[in-house]
Amino acid sequence: MWDRIIAFLMSIVAFFAGFFGIDNLFEKKCYEYRDLSYGAYGERNLLDLNIPKENDGEIGLILSIHGGGWVGGDKNGYESAVEYASEKKGYAAAAINYRYLSEDVDMYDILDDIDAALACIKEKGREHGVNINKVLLTGSSAGGHLSLLYAYMRADTAPVKPAAVVSYCGPTDLTDEGYYTDSLLSDGDIIIDLFSWACGKEYTYEDRASVKEDLQKISPLYLVNENTVPTVINHGMKDSVVPYSNAVSLDAKLTEYGVEHYFNSYPNSDHDLGDDKSNIRLADTLLEEYCSKYLN
Repeated sequence: MWDRIIAFLMSIVAFFAGFFGIDNLFEKKCYEYRDLSYGAYGERNLLDLNIPKENDGEIGLILSIHGGGWVGGDKNGYESAVEYASEKKGYAAAAINYRYLSEDVDMYDILDDIDAALACIKEKGREHGVNINKVLLTGSSAGGHLSLLYAYMRADTAPVKPAAVVSYCGPTDLTDEGYYTDSLLSDGDIIIDLFSWACGKEYTYEDRASVKEDLQKISPLYLVNENTVPTVINHGMKDSVVPYSNAVSLDAKLTEYGVEHYFNSYPNSDHDLGDDKSNIRLADTLLEEYCSKYLN
């Protein structure tokens, strides 16, 4: 009996929705893709994507890149951010997985993954008659580094043109001596293994100078020029993982080249940026301002 009553009520709802032209009340606001494959590397080449159905044919993208020391983490932590950016703010929004660093995967391979993910996102937009024409990249820790590195290194060749970047506690200078003396990662050979994989060359602490140029090539700090995209730096002054000096150096270099940027320095926060509420609010404001200015 209840099945018949529910079916009857639903038929009435459907009738009036159609009669008054409000079918869209029951429709999602976005084209949604979850665990969309963009490459040949299984779960490490999956992405989530929302494309708003209401648009004028041109739309900007917010791309979130997860952290995890380049050897961990997952896109799923950005699910709510993807939904908010697309449903509330009207941007295309995506979060991606990428291959972890290893003896067989270096930083350039991860940048290739971002290339492939953006090409896939661009194509999905075309399928819905939408030109996804520019991207703001953002992420925390390793994701912040990858956002900066990709936006600074591949701006001229990217499938979707980088328009701005917002980094949260992202490494900027992999030659900073603080990684070997002041970082939690300096215990044992963790940082040396990570950086060896990152640049594709093995080294020891004693001969670290031999890979200095290789590490500079994958350090955003050394890629800054007068054409670098607008940047927001968020960094804790008490960061025990990524030396605060990384952020200070990037701020100075962006200033030197006249690049529009904002350095949001958190005086009381460690790597999680959780102990400065006013800075957290400012970070949210800056992200929305940079999206509005550079994606619209």
